[in-house]
Amino acid sequence: MLTIKEALKLPALHETIIRAGESGTDHTIKWVTTVEIIEDISRFQEGEFLVTTGFGLNEDTPYKERLISLIKEKKLAGMALYTGFYIPHIPDELIDAADDAGLPLIEIPPSINFSTVTKAILEQMANRQIRILEDSLSIHKEMTKLALSNDGLDQILKKLSELTHSSMFVFDDMFQLHAYVKRHGQMQVEKNGIYMNNDPFSLKDYVDVLSREEKRFHHYVWHNFPCFLTPVKTGEFIYGYLLMINEKTYSSEMDEVILEHVATLIGIEFVKEYAIEETEVRLQGELVEEVLQKKDIDENTALRRGFKLGFDLSKKQAVLYAKVKMQSLFTKKHQDFGKQLHYIASQQLSKSTSQSILLPKTDALVALIETNGPSKTEDKQQLRTYAEGILKHWRFHYSEPLTIGIGRPYQSIGNLSTSGREAEYAVSYSSLLLSKTDIIHYDDLGFYHLLIQMQESGVPLEQFYSDYLGDLVKGDRHRTDLILTLETYLGHNCHIQQTAAKLYIHRHTLKYRLTQIEKKTGLNIDSAGDRLNLHLAVMAYKFSQADSSA
Repeated sequence: MLTIKEALKLPALHETIIRAGESGTDHTIKWVTTVEIIEDISRFQEGEFLVTTGFGLNEDTPYKERLISLIKEKKLAGMALYTGFYIPHIPDELIDAADDAGLPLIEIPPSINFSTVTKAILEQMANRQIRILEDSLSIHKEMTKLALSNDGLDQILKKLSELTHSSMFVFDDMFQLHAYVKRHGQMQVEKNGIYMNNDPFSLKDYVDVLSREEKRFHHYVWHNFPCFLTPVKTGEFIYGYLLMINEKTYSSEMDEVILEHVATLIGIEFVKEYAIEETEVRLQGELVEEVLQKKDIDENTALRRGFKLGFDLSKKQAVLYAKVKMQSLFTKKHQDFGKQLHYIASQQLSKSTSQSILLPKTDALVALIETNGPSKTEDKQQLRTYAEGILKHWRFHYSEPLTIGIGRPYQSIGNLSTSGREAEYAVSYSSLLLSKTDIIHYDDLGFYHLLIQMQESGVPLEQFYSDYLGDLVKGDRHRTDLILTLETYLGHNCHIQQTAAKLYIHRHTLKYRLTQIEKKTGLNIDSAGDRLNLHLAVMAYKFSQADSSA
């Protein structure tokens, strides 16, 4: 676009004089409007350059006030008034208002025609638009060649950097540097970010501005260099962010045009990578589904299929199961979190040396992961570390709760279905644990293992817990408040003060409740044997209730 400063340098405007608002001469002109009498100031658009005769300014005070209001709105790029026809000079009130608003106010002498001013500015604007269009088409051709080259992201960035004379950086969706090409000598690039003269670049702050203002890109200056930031996305799915920092210390409209082309091209590269991954995921997912669903699987066939997909099923494997808890029916209807979970898990697991296969579902993800620890404890820690990375990445983007269950590792393909069930059990029964957590290993369920086996064998649990909980669970109205009190008391090693604090009740209230529990169960809480039976009965009761509501 043409600025006021550039317009004033045109030969046709050589005799014009800027009377006020010189601080605003960098305003860009989006259109030129010529009006003799201004009756409605609301019809003017942002960035218009207004040329008017000033008719009526000497006699009509309301008209003068209307012009002052228009100036104060700061919508116009600038205003030009003819003198010599209707007004001998521009009124002081308009000059003061323009200076206050930083709006260029230009005096046009009678020797210059209306048409001369508008024609000169519009021709210049049109010529610039044509040049931008030509340059844009040229850039588009170059980008198309790069998109079809299949050279990969690093090579494409290198060519784009040469083409745009810019340092270029691609970040992932968690603001981690994914790929870059640096051209600025005074710039330092480290794993955790970009620095200019030891000053760190705060990507998150600029991304927040993008989100708040809902802009397509953000343009700003960092250490005198023009910078352009834009999200790399398809639809609403954001793969990451593209940052372009020019070597020159000034920017032009072409920079914005180039940025749009470059962002689109980088997006295509991400989509291409993701499309290849999706094909692999579909094929691998079919194998995972078969391995986890079939108990009597042909192990040799599965091994061969795994090798074809680059996965060695002969190694020790465990299943990780991640499940999203939907916040509402609307969320459930409009979100397919499986894709997001797959993208996040693949990003996190790609950082490890362990092989993995992912199977996304509508609101869950199944991951078959190699474990190579020398002990069960180290296997557990390795799997928990993977789960923690996925959970952290998930919380970075989404508020919906995510629970991750971890099954035990097994060497035999035939036992991997057991690991899968264990991971699902860990998620399903995680709410039964006294200490709430979003990452649960199957071993954390402890005594619930036996209850799970009893349930799978068809053994009724109601008779077991009813014999010990007595009147606490008789009839339709169960005393869940007393059951919770009993569970908390036993879980805190019968410590009165800690239990009362946990339940937010007075210790005398707790003692009264414990007396009621003894009366309704007929058992003595001070007896170690009775306490053990009560504890097991509470666990069986909770397990039964959780299973019936599932």
